Amino acid sequence: MPDDHVIRTVAVYDSIADAYSVAMNDYTPDEERIKFTKLITPGGMILDLGCAAGRDSIYYSSKGFQTVGVDLSEKLLAIARQKAPQLTFLQQDVRDLRFPDTSFDGIWACAIFLHLIQSEIKLAIKRCYTLLKPNGTLFVMMKNGKGETDVTENLSSGMTRHFTLFQPKELEDVLKESGFNITEIYVWNSKDRYTPRRDVEWISCFARKYGV
Repeated sequence: MPDDHVIRTVAVYDSIADAYSVAMNDYTPDEERIKFTKLITPGGMILDLGCAAGRDSIYYSSKGFQTVGVDLSEKLLAIARQKAPQLTFLQQDVRDLRFPDTSFDGIWACAIFLHLIQSEIKLAIKRCYTLLKPNGTLFVMMKNGKGETDVTENLSSGMTRHFTLFQPKELEDVLKESGFNITEIYVWNSKDRYTPRRDVEWISCFARKYGV
């Protein structure tokens, strides 16, 4: 799939893996990680979608959770495995997740669905619903905005990545269509949290799968 938007974006991550793995430590979503741990059964199983170099998988493991990280970038996965050889990191496409249904207590999708097109995002969220256990929680973080775009920025070492932007109500509707109940959703800006400052608005959303 040489023209596939995801494959092109993964090639960027492979090219910048070392620098990106370091840079991401400056943009840790601490507030969201703390909230997420409070919503997951102690010791439960967490799937870290788009785990990159393992930053969040390692954090959740340190809090006593079982974690599985998936990503498509071979280079980022190699860094993750080197940093945490005791954890499981798998090369999988979030559009084709290969796990049994109801495997996870929580799914952490931090800035990963934004690399898909809208139709793929809807299918990926539906798949997350089937992968969660009853009362499991999905966290989704997306860039706030409208439409789809290819972006070149310093964080990607001047290379171009594909982004699909969402607005809060739009994301809510997609999650509800898949069966989720919204626990919390809010918008925040990177420049209010981090140094170096980036003027980027994010949507953070926690959604729960209710049922038996």
